[in-house]
Amino acid sequence: MPWYLLLPLSSAILYALASIFLKRGLRDGATMEQSFHINNLAVALIFAPLLLLERDPVRWDLWRQPLLTTVSFFAGTWLTFAAMRSADVSLVTPLMGTKVVFVAIGIAILAGQGPPPALWVAAILTAAGVFLMGFRDFRKTAAGHGIAIGAALLSAAVFGVCDVFVRLWSKNFGAMTFLALSSMGVGVLSLLVWLAKGMRPLWPRAENAKPGVFAAAGAAIIGVQAVSMGLAVSYFDDATGINVVYASRGLWSIALIGLAGPLLGNHERHTAGAAYRWRVCGSVLVTAAVVIAVLARKN
Repeated sequence: MPWYLLLPLSSAILYALASIFLKRGLRDGATMEQSFHINNLAVALIFAPLLLLERDPVRWDLWRQPLLTTVSFFAGTWLTFAAMRSADVSLVTPLMGTKVVFVAIGIAILAGQGPPPALWVAAILTAAGVFLMGFRDFRKTAAGHGIAIGAALLSAAVFGVCDVFVRLWSKNFGAMTFLALSSMGVGVLSLLVWLAKGMRPLWPRAENAKPGVFAAAGAAIIGVQAVSMGLAVSYFDDATGINVVYASRGLWSIALIGLAGPLLGNHERHTAGAAYRWRVCGSVLVTAAVVIAVLARKN
């Protein structure tokens, strides 16, 4: 395995852990809006130092590229939190693994590279895996699960497009500056939305500090893993392969919940019942799909 794939691998593990923390914060009293803004501001702060690490000329005349990426990141993050608010981590995180297919198709369309037949096999397996993950949830009468599944898939598509933008534009613009501006812009948009809505309290008000602590911890971890992924996609010409490894976050989330869920305040393995087992089966199919996708890129 190429050494740079350790970047998305570490990001996948960190993302799974962060998702559990964020879900815990939402469960304990943090609102979706508070968690969303805390996450965006933390990511902006973590990416800001990259401005000081830029060594290449910056193409400021291409300012529309990081701006469009910023808006896409903002929309994708909002969809992720909407999904996480309405459903279990063990459902939402594996669904996000479908991002790799959107990246592969986006690269094929925007870079003019026709997808190989194996990619279509991967897409079919992904669709089957998604169906299995949501099989028991599709049967539930609560509308929230259907909304969560739709939001998670749409978020994966939006973030897939974001990765294509980073892959195609960042180096030409100035990779470090591109990543910093795109992520800092998300924080600025969050502040504008917060101001427009009357500056509601950003920190959760509860009897204890747990909701805010878990929301902040999850946000910080999200920021760190995002830097790792951003650098991997920017500097290595392997967006599909990188996202294949990153898609393992679904398996990591299920493994963490299965092995240490109660210690982290997550009891989905027991409360979800048979649905949890369907999610395990579905995540295996999605993982097989993304492995096929990364092998296809080598042919």
